[in-house]
Amino acid sequence: MLGKSPEPLGKSPKPREAVVMTARAEARTLVETIAGPLRLGENVKGALTRVARATGLNDRRVRGIWHNEARSIRSDEMDRLRHAAREARATEQARDELRAVLTKLTACDAALGLSGQDMAGPVDPAVGLGPRRDDRAVDQGR
Repeated sequence: MLGKSPEPLGKSPKPREAVVMTARAEARTLVETIAGPLRLGENVKGALTRVARATGLNDRRVRGIWHNEARSIRSDEMDRLRHAAREARATEQARDELRAVLTKLTACDAALGLSGQDMAGPVDPAVGLGPRRDDRAVDQGR
């Protein structure tokens, strides 16, 4: 046993290989992220025009990136795409959080037996919600 190495118990796992994305592929993915889902009645050309406005690139350049026709992507273009994609993700995350809060508020109103009409009334624009009709002042003592 002295000169012999122990028998292997199995294959050793291969190290995780790094995924390398080309600049063209990353740029196309960023354009897709910035465009987001198509809006009702919108076509791809309209979505790419929105991406062009968000990034400051011209329409033809954005369409070239989308269709994988761009031979190379300059660093300033990549920076613009990454910045716009970060903003698009942040906006979408904020919308998702707003939807979640509104869903929770609706569930709470339903659990308390309140209808949607109870929320109607003057709205403070700074807060987004105003006093309801059934709210009472503390000093009235009712």
